[in-house]
Amino acid sequence: MNRLIICGSSRARGRSAALCEAIRWAYEDACPDDRVDVVMLSDVHIAPCTGCDVCRRNVPGRDELYCIIADDMVRVRRLLNECDQLTVVTPVYFAGAPAQFKAFLDRLQPYFWTDRRQGRKRPVDLHVVGEGGDPHGFGPLVGTVRSALAVAGLRLDAVHDWVGLIPPDGSVPEGTDVLTGGRVHPASAYTCSSPDGIHPRAVEPRAETVTGDSL
Repeated sequence: MNRLIICGSSRARGRSAALCEAIRWAYEDACPDDRVDVVMLSDVHIAPCTGCDVCRRNVPGRDELYCIIADDMVRVRRLLNECDQLTVVTPVYFAGAPAQFKAFLDRLQPYFWTDRRQGRKRPVDLHVVGEGGDPHGFGPLVGTVRSALAVAGLRLDAVHDWVGLIPPDGSVPEGTDVLTGGRVHPASAYTCSSPDGIHPRAVEPRAETVTGDSL
């Protein structure tokens, strides 16, 4: 299996980068026969989409994913096409995506004009990192990621909420399995309908029975 990890942070050594590395090591340990590629958006140059619509015009003999902007997106797109499973690690900025990550998502526009959004979807896990304290959540980030990746033949399945769980040094809580860690919710649990913030639908806590042995 070909696995791709994309780190959407502009910081090369922040919380998201540390979690990204921990996930890569976990995959390499758990799946030694798999290929694991990592793209740090802090290390590549991806210009923002200009809306020129050149990718929309069908020219015989031209790559269906042609983009007039020549930058590192060509290499990143190749890795994206080759992967069987995608993991995205990103901080949340004002409930949404950081500028570098948003530029990457917008540059998926050429896929929109192909038939890839209609075919089999490959799975995606989204790991969201932040200090915490924003009452507006990060529902807009989830919606943007889900919408953009869908046109490239990818399906956002799970959202791992690490907000407030990773300290500034990037250390993951001891004993945590980073592949299943964080507060995990299905992508479908996020909605844009709440006026007081975007949050996963509440999950009722399980009732605990207190016995003499547990006192």
